[in-house]
Amino acid sequence: MSYRFAFTQRARRRLSKLPQTVARSVADKVRWLAAHAEEVRHERMRGHEEYSLHMGQYRILYTIDHGNRCIYIEDVGKHDEAYRHLRGL
Repeated sequence: MSYRFAFTQRARRRLSKLPQTVARSVADKVRWLAAHAEEVRHERMRGHEEYSLHMGQYRILYTIDHGNRCIYIEDVGKHDEAYRHLRGL
């Protein structure tokens, strides 16, 4: 059974600033993640609760609530930008 997903306000804002082809690819990857959440080996960021999903030079940072079967997309961006955001938290 598939998980639901939701974008935080920050992730929606960052997604809207990406090139349209990249944003579409991110959306496809998130849908894929939701459909395969139980099969994926989630990579938790060291020292953070977020997980990182790699998509070329971009990273999709997310948390997952297995009890409610929901994936929360926290941030989307190029590798260095997404990780820089984490350091700022």
